[in-house]
Amino acid sequence: MTETVELRNKPELKIILNENEFEIVDASEPKNSGIYSFGKLKNAKLNVERTNWLITTLSIIVDLFTGGAVGGKFKDKANLNLDMENLNFKVWLINADIEKAKRVTELINSKKTYTQHRI
Repeated sequence: MTETVELRNKPELKIILNENEFEIVDASEPKNSGIYSFGKLKNAKLNVERTNWLITTLSIIVDLFTGGAVGGKFKDKANLNLDMENLNFKVWLINADIEKAKRVTELINSKKTYTQHRI
């Protein structure tokens, strides 16, 4: 059974889940696009956008000592980190539907587990 999850419209970002593999179509980072085997997947992890408090604090301290304007918050952007046997990469989720990203991460990990038990 094939399931397509569209995470973003423009630029296009979708993940197509097949029985033994998944396909990524990433118009903003074409190098991420491709077909990947669940059997070679070690882990899929969703990292939601969050404030990087260490960098933000250091920036404020430097700005205070140099007399510069106090900077804003530095954020780590949301991404889907895919750890494959021979490859590790991130799919950036800028302006993507995070709820759908959570769902597709769960689906990828469940299919990974199911595929590995069948082998």
